[in-house]
Amino acid sequence: MAAIMYLHRFRRRYRLSIRHITHRGTKKRIEMEVTCACIESSVVSHIVGSAKFASVFNMDQTAVYIDMNPNTTIDFVGAKHVDVVQGMTENAFRASVFLCASATGDKLPPMIIFAGVVGATVEEEVQQNPLHRHQAILTVQKKAYCDESRILYWIDEPKKHKMDSVRLKLEGECSTEVEFIPPGITGVAQPMDVSVMRVFKKRCRELYVAHHIDNGFSPDPAARRDLITRIVVQAWNEVPAKTIQRGFIRAGIVPFGPRESNGRFGIAKPAQ
Repeated sequence: MAAIMYLHRFRRRYRLSIRHITHRGTKKRIEMEVTCACIESSVVSHIVGSAKFASVFNMDQTAVYIDMNPNTTIDFVGAKHVDVVQGMTENAFRASVFLCASATGDKLPPMIIFAGVVGATVEEEVQQNPLHRHQAILTVQKKAYCDESRILYWIDEPKKHKMDSVRLKLEGECSTEVEFIPPGITGVAQPMDVSVMRVFKKRCRELYVAHHIDNGFSPDPAARRDLITRIVVQAWNEVPAKTIQRGFIRAGIVPFGPRESNGRFGIAKPAQ
């Protein structure tokens, strides 16, 4: 109890507080909503048929670190931006994860990109993982980023970025129309960012903690890659379809209101 009170006094003395880690976005909410309205009207307006929302997918990227940091930290009172720093080599081990799902909640296998050279030992190792192709797409890039070649690889495997070749591949060979979410408004216009990523990352942290209750730290990079793969696959499998559907509704892509049992809006016929 004495130690807890000392920490409280220390924080007050140096004007520190427990803060949520923030993004660097500077757009005002009203500016975001105006741009978001344009996106909403262009995504599904041209699609017809009762199953049109099953053909609308959103894809987003996030970084997953081996230590699965919490979303709070200690910073000075009144700080506008609250950043977090990965200070140790063990904690900085990361992968890029791409998640893609439809407006009806159907999920595609996640793509996980580790640091490595295409055609070398790390790529060979991850593609021998029993989860590869069945529950996830595993690949490598020099800095664990997603470049043009990795997106094209993902498109070809199971049949993000503003790359003309990726758009041509999707629109020309896959009969898919591509809409890019403008920077700065993903927090209100991107379904995965609006609802899904928070749930996914929270589950990743829970699985990471549960693993280390009975297990030590991963001894080498290969073990870390395997752990990240298993955590990502399980966390993504456990994201409920309703969470994904809620993201599309909150982003304004899927309309919401009282519905009949067949899914049609339950709106009374206007009086004559």
